[in-house]
Amino acid sequence: MARTTSWPEIVMAPIPSISTADGRRAWAFVAIWLGCIVFTLMAAWAMHLVRANLRYVLFLGLAAHLQLLVGMGALGFVLGRRMAIRGSRSGFEVDDREIAAAAAGAQLAAEATQKVAEDLKP
Repeated sequence: MARTTSWPEIVMAPIPSISTADGRRAWAFVAIWLGCIVFTLMAAWAMHLVRANLRYVLFLGLAAHLQLLVGMGALGFVLGRRMAIRGSRSGFEVDDREIAAAAAGAQLAAEATQKVAEDLKP
């Protein structure tokens, strides 16, 4: 008989070590997600406290939506794929190879800087 994975085992899966790239992305996701929850609860509590003044409730609600937008944008930045998008009269071009090339160029620049620093040591 095949073993099925239970719900608690899926939820409580170990997060990779923070010393790896996947671990840093996982911990960044957890931190941003928990931050969104905390600030949403704070906004809800604040709206409950000022529920008699509808103007305050409106502005707190707008601030909560802005906070959610910032949090989701941060998640998209942390977990998203980097791409270059160019538009011209002939249409749009979407390419993510340029990002990889820029990263390779940055790596070469870092190696050259390291070599110069080693050459300058007495």
